[in-house]
Order: sequence, then C-alpha cells, then structure tokens
Amino acid sequence: MLRQLYRISMFSKKHITVYVLAILLPAVLRAQTQSVIIPSGIYIVQSQGSFLTGSNFFMNGSYKQNAGVFTFGGSGNIRLDGSVPIAFNRVTVASGINATVNTAGQTINKVLLSNGTLNANGNLTLLSNASTTALVDGSGTGSVLGNLVVERYIDTAYGYRMISSPFQYDTVNAFSGRINLSASFPTFYRYDESDTTNGWEIYTAMGDTVKPGYGYAANFGSSTAADTMSVAGVVNNGSLSLTLHNHNNTYTLGYTLIGNPYPSPIDWNASSGWTKTNIDNAIYYFDNSDTDQYTGVYSSYVNGVSSDGVANNVIPAMQGFFVHVTNGTYPVTATLAMNNNVRVDNFSPFYHKPPKGDSRPLLRLNAKYSGEAAVHDATVIYFDESATLNFETEMDALKLMNTDKRAPNIYILTPDAQKLAISAMPTPSDSVTIIPVGIITGKDERVVFNASSLGGLPYGMHVYFADALSNTIQDLASKPQYQVVLASGEYKNRFSLIFSKKDITNTALTANGLNAYSSNGKFFVNLDINTGDKGELVIVNTLGQMVSKQQLTGYGYHEIPATFAPGVYILSFYSGNGVYSKKLPL
Repeated sequence: MLRQLYRISMFSKKHITVYVLAILLPAVLRAQTQSVIIPSGIYIVQSQGSFLTGSNFFMNGSYKQNAGVFTFGGSGNIRLDGSVPIAFNRVTVASGINATVNTAGQTINKVLLSNGTLNANGNLTLLSNASTTALVDGSGTGSVLGNLVVERYIDTAYGYRMISSPFQYDTVNAFSGRINLSASFPTFYRYDESDTTNGWEIYTAMGDTVKPGYGYAANFGSSTAADTMSVAGVVNNGSLSLTLHNHNNTYTLGYTLIGNPYPSPIDWNASSGWTKTNIDNAIYYFDNSDTDQYTGVYSSYVNGVSSDGVANNVIPAMQGFFVHVTNGTYPVTATLAMNNNVRVDNFSPFYHKPPKGDSRPLLRLNAKYSGEAAVHDATVIYFDESATLNFETEMDALKLMNTDKRAPNIYILTPDAQKLAISAMPTPSDSVTIIPVGIITGKDERVVFNASSLGGLPYGMHVYFADALSNTIQDLASKPQYQVVLASGEYKNRFSLIFSKKDITNTALTANGLNAYSSNGKFFVNLDINTGDKGELVIVNTLGQMVSKQQLTGYGYHEIPATFAPGVYILSFYSGNGVYSKKLPL
C-alpha cells in the first residue's frame, strides 16, 4: 500500500496524505521488507493507529504524527535517517530491536516507550512546552542509550529553583548553557544535611558531579519570562538507592534535598517501587519568589493532603524536593530507594503544579500581610480517625520556614512541641477541642488570617478562630477572615482553632467571664460546670506566648501553681459552654 501511494504521488506530482484508518489501511501500517525512503515532496499525516517499520526509515519528505504510535518493529538493527527530522507524538521500540537515531533534530512530543534498545545518539529531544512535557515511559523493558536531550518548560525563569538531573552521569557543566555559573553571586548549590551552618554548599565548578536522585538549587536569573531548560545525557533507568542522614544540626534539622532521577514524572504515593526506611511521609517543594531571586515559600504534601492546594504526589522530571529523615537517636541513617514502578505517564509541564484540589475534609488556614495581595503561607488540619494530636511521620508534615520576607510563617503547634504545616487529628469527640496556631512575622504589619478551605467537616461541627490576647472568638464559617496588627516576632498559642459541637458565638471571650484570682504566686480558678464535663485552661503572657495549658474537670476552685515570672497574664478557659477569659497580675 505504501509503494502504491508513493507511485501515485510521483506521477501526479501532488502531496499525498495517508490516514491510518481501518477503512483505508490495515490496523497497522507495515513497512518491513526493506528500507523505507520517503522522498522530498511527499507529505504523510498519521491521525491514529500504528505505523510500524521493520527496516531502516529515511525521511526526506514530511511526516506528521497527530496521533497514534510510530513503532520500530521486526528484529535486528534499524536506523532512523534522512535529511528531514520528524516531530513524533508517540514512539515505541519493539522488543528485539536495536534502533539508532542518525538524523539530528528528531523530537518527541509525548511518549517514548522502549522495549528494545534505542540509541538516541544526541539526535533525539523530549520536548517540553506550556501544554505538554514528553517523557520516557518507565514500563519499557528495554533501554535508551546515547545522549538524549531532555527539555523542561519553566513558567517563569526567575531566581532559584530546586532541580534534579534525569541522567546516569552529569556535571554542573551540563547546566552552563542556561545557568550563569560565573556570576558574582553563586548560582548553583548542593545541599549538605550534615553542615553546621546553613546546609547550602556552593557548587559552581564545571566538573562538580550532579548525582542521580539528589536535588540542587539553580538560579535562572532576573527574567520573569517563561523559558525552557535543555540538557543532554544518558537517561536513568531502573533501580536507584540513596543513603540519607539526620544529624539534627541547628539549621538542617534532618532535611535532605533530593530529586526525581528519571526522564518521567514519579508518584510519591505509588503502591510499589519505593523503599522509605526512616523517611517521613511528607515531601516539601520550594516556590520561588517573583520579586527576590534569592527567596521563596515552601509548600508540602503528605497522605493525600496539600498545604497550599497545589503541591501534589506527582513529581515532574527534573524537580528537586525536600524529604525529612525521621527523628531518633542521632545520627539517624535512612534509605530512600526507588525503581521504575514509581514512574507515571503524566504530561504536566509545571514544576510541582498538578491539578488543584483536596479530596478529604479539612481546614486550610492562610496567613498574609495585608499589603501583600499575592503571597501567603498556609497550614492545614484534616481529620483521620487513626491520628493523634502529636506529630506522626506518616500523617503530618513538619513546617519548613519560608525565606520570602513578603510572607509570614504559620503553623500548627502540637502537644509534643512540633510545628506542622499539615496536621492530622481524629474527629473531635469532646465538646471542645483546641488546636494552637503559631505564627512568625518578619515585620510590624497587619496580618490577615483566612480560612480558604473549610469543607467536608462533620455535620454540626463549629470552627472558630480565637485570639486570647484581644479576647476574640470568631466563627470561621460565617466570617472566614480575621485581621490583627502584629509586631515582628513569634507568637505561640496566642491564636488557636476551636472545634466545638455547640455554638459558642454568644459566649465569646469576655474580660470578666472567668471567676479567677491570683495570690502568693498562684492562680485560683473557680469552675461551675457539670460533673463529668471538662475544659482546657490556657495561660498566655502579654506577648501572646503560652506559658501553661492543662485540662480541668469538676466543680469548685482549682489551684494553678505559677512557675513563670511575675507579670500580667491572660487566663482562658475553653469548654462546651463557651470560652471565658480574664487578665490577672501575678
């Protein structure tokens, strides 16, 4: 059929279009007996089906693959040659085939699947643009040899990004075409968890090795325009194992910057393929600032929950990200290993930005400065019946502090003094459950708290935002924003989230609502609650810092020894009947 069409086009001097359809051609168009030569002037379009060549393929005309698969089949050695490069959509190399790409400029828009052997020979590129990023399918049983060019579309090439290499062996020199390694301020860094300063090590020497599976920080410069990074090498395939550590150093705290080592996305939630020994279940992404090349905001993902609604389990090719080695007896040694089972066919071109959305009941609380419209930080609480209020490595994400000065740092504070970006908790069974919210501000400014996501919570569950210093409690369902002027500093437990089965709006914090007094270095609190009921007494100083928290039950006076310095304190008692507060000197 192919020869017949070729003769028609030669004698009629017209372009011929071949549609691979069942009504015109077999389900598979085969060209197997000898070399196939598409002469100049011939124009072929593949709209579906499979174009299979079992011999050398010479393209001197034009071949456009809108859909379907181009397959190197048969057996033995096959060459892709000719004077005109092809823009492939999907390519498969069949088992038993040894294919070599000889013509420069060949490109693939979506998938390369190799069940045989493909020598890219430096002449084949996986394209990346604003809509699609091509990949090597990890389910292939063969291999891709020779230099393969891999592109990575970047929506804004500004400042530092966390990147990784998809190649078996690479050096920093591979990125020199896009990263200015001789800039006055270092533009390429590796991360060393054992470092006792800040963890970052300048890594701009051309011969410095870029190791598979590790992440690196690279500065793309001052342009905010979109760009495409292009690097070449022999791609990784198969198993990879990393040995990581947690030395609990002041600045690194057990975090390690790793990266996707494959020329395809990987799934952190893959059901097989991962070995995570002494590795927490959360991953952490860095979002570069659009006004300061050297700073950014961190987001996290764990157990199906995203801190910002964007961070996800699908990690694109060439994406760097942080993991945390589980705390323990230091130094803790961990193993992170993976194989092709973690690879997925996902064509998202964006660094860490798969489709938004969370599938489970949760509360996402954002915080931002009132003068910064676009930049905010977020913390999340979600319900899981197997969770506790303490930090759990499989269900919670620790808080990685932002470096962008335009954003505060907001977190959940656990009873075991951990700061969390994502916190799992059981569905509240008590009449009132209080979750402390901490915030770190870098400047004196009005801060806006906003419950951006509040859905799927149990019927009848009320959620309030409380400010113990201003004696304020606010229903987030009816009024999701709370604003307050804060001086630069850290506020632990001045703020809290209250989950209540009762409407306590009408019994909000009042200055004289708590029957309490101080004497001889002690506080005395008189409770008038029913037998069996209980509540929580929180004591904060005038800076909003919590100095005491304890559960109280029973009718009558309770003696609270004060082990803190003399001063003025605010006592707040939370129960199913409401929230009451009183300011007392000590």
